[in-house]
Amino acid sequence: MNFFNYHGRLSKIAACFSLVAGSLVSLPTAAQDAPKERAMLVLDGSGSMWGQIDGISKIEIARNEISQMLTSWDDRIDLGLMTYGHRTKGDCNDIELILQPQPVNASTFQTAVNAVSPKGKTPLSSAVLQAAQHMRFTEEKATVLLLSDGLETCEADPCALASALEAQGVDFTAHVIGFDITDKEAKQLSCLAENTGGRFFLAGNSGELTKALKETVKTIAVSEPAPAPAPVVVAQPAPEPEPAGPQGIRAVAKLCETCEPLTDGPFWYLMEPKTDINGKRKEIARNGKAQPVMELGAGDYRLGVSYGSAYADADVTVLPGQLTSAEINLNAGHLRISAEAAPGGTALDDKMFYIVYEAKKDLEGRRREVTRSGAARELFRLPAGDYHVVASHGTARASADLTVTAGDLTEHVINMDAGYLRITPIPTAGAEPLKDNQFYIVYEAKKNLEGNRREVTRSGAAVPLFRLNAGDYHIVSSHGNARATLDVTVTADELNEQTLDMNVGYLRLANVMAEGKEALDDGVFYIVYGAKKDLNGNRKEVTRSGAAVPLFRLNAGDYYVVASYGRSTTALDVTVEAGSLEERTMIQDAGIFRAETRLEENGAALEDAVFWIVYTAERDLNGNRREVSRYGQAKPLITLKAGKYEIDVRYGNETYTFPVQLSPGEISELSLLLQK
Repeated sequence: MNFFNYHGRLSKIAACFSLVAGSLVSLPTAAQDAPKERAMLVLDGSGSMWGQIDGISKIEIARNEISQMLTSWDDRIDLGLMTYGHRTKGDCNDIELILQPQPVNASTFQTAVNAVSPKGKTPLSSAVLQAAQHMRFTEEKATVLLLSDGLETCEADPCALASALEAQGVDFTAHVIGFDITDKEAKQLSCLAENTGGRFFLAGNSGELTKALKETVKTIAVSEPAPAPAPVVVAQPAPEPEPAGPQGIRAVAKLCETCEPLTDGPFWYLMEPKTDINGKRKEIARNGKAQPVMELGAGDYRLGVSYGSAYADADVTVLPGQLTSAEINLNAGHLRISAEAAPGGTALDDKMFYIVYEAKKDLEGRRREVTRSGAARELFRLPAGDYHVVASHGTARASADLTVTAGDLTEHVINMDAGYLRITPIPTAGAEPLKDNQFYIVYEAKKNLEGNRREVTRSGAAVPLFRLNAGDYHIVSSHGNARATLDVTVTADELNEQTLDMNVGYLRLANVMAEGKEALDDGVFYIVYGAKKDLNGNRKEVTRSGAAVPLFRLNAGDYYVVASYGRSTTALDVTVEAGSLEERTMIQDAGIFRAETRLEENGAALEDAVFWIVYTAERDLNGNRREVSRYGQAKPLITLKAGKYEIDVRYGNETYTFPVQLSPGEISELSLLLQK
């Protein structure tokens, strides 16, 4: 029995109740009888979800589309969240129930989804099993929605699991969305849905994921609720028999007045006829059949139907004992969009995205978005009217103004005027291509009045393939701190392959406290300058690093490096050659004092209220010392260039001065007695 049949029969039972008052000990309402639907979203948190589609990670796309799904979630269905592979790498037991099935709070649910940070493996079979167990699938109806981008990686068989769950469960169903997966992966994942009576969807981009989630939500929403339990009847005269034949609505939808009824695609909404104070109608039920027969109680209803982006509704009255025919004209048509790289050129079969807007602009000059899709060839179902379609292929953009007529199919091929640019970076002529730490920004070649170029796109791939509108471009590429530029022309429906000489070399530095000592592994800071000074005697900073042993990627040339360790500094002039690695060890010629103070011999070291100032031992012509450093800790670790110093220690209202000397590589304990 579908939901509409159930609703109609419940109305008839209620009517009979008035005729045989007292004969039923209890007659629960529909809300009391039918247990609330429950579903669990199992979200893939494995490391592969960081993979990118058109420069956006799959986990980000999933988060965005789940957010859209939550806005239209049926509030009659509780939803839970489970994920896997999100806490540790290589752990097949990394599965977590984040939210028990509960009424959906979109903000709370989305916060939980956003916190999933992909890391590890894909134990999807165990996750689905645990989701089923949490929902007591052997006792109650349970629905799982699995969103995954790959195969099971923990030696389990999803197909066998699905069969077992279907056999053991009261009413277990798994709907599966395969996100950016291969045909082989689709075969494995699809059986998880097929063996449990669920639906399987393939999604290769955000548009297709949106569509898959919408269809899944609809599928879950139209699942038949459990029938009401039979009432307990005491001995009374039998009620009058129900009228013969169905009572309710037979619904059909048409694209135009003279069109044939639709046999696929409509989705129906049954609502109360009156609106609330917010102008909204309370929804009674939904149905995904093209031409449903809805058994209903006598009365007034509002019947709505959607077909793609088209929607229409009408008031319908159901009379006692009659089946009312409701025919709704959607006044809609079809728009099939495809794209080619150039007129008569290559048909584009991937990386396409379309956004359909109403043609009319508002007072701010903006158009209202109607729908979108990431399919290369898309059939849009739209209300009759005028539209502005924006198509993108990578960064290439094109648009078309089109009209959809009720009952007709409009077909249009968009000329993307798009070409391709692939860049392969090399450190120097004749060298092997660079494989990492590469970044590109693509600008239009033409400058504006301020001398600036407009950015078109960017990429962090080592060897990127840019999809661009035909034209001239200026490319700025970086490899670490090395920079190179390239001016190119992109021709529609052609691939321009360029090799970019980054003129880059490498400089690896280490620091030691003194000659012959071990390299320092902490506390070193480097600043790299260009060797050449300007008219004011200043050098231009190139880069800096706090790593103890950094590897700098630099354009070939001369550099001046300053390394600091505590209050010790040392400098190095170095030449970097393209395609070569220069390794240098810098000698700090420094030492360290572990300093403390006492008030008496063998007394305890002071723990606070001590202040230190370190000066050079030499005085200038005015008899003044130069301050080197100061410390507010009672027991500072003082790192200095080797040499002679004077240390002023302030404690209370007194200042004590001590001469000290530090040798290269020395680490010594400095315990000072504060006595006048």
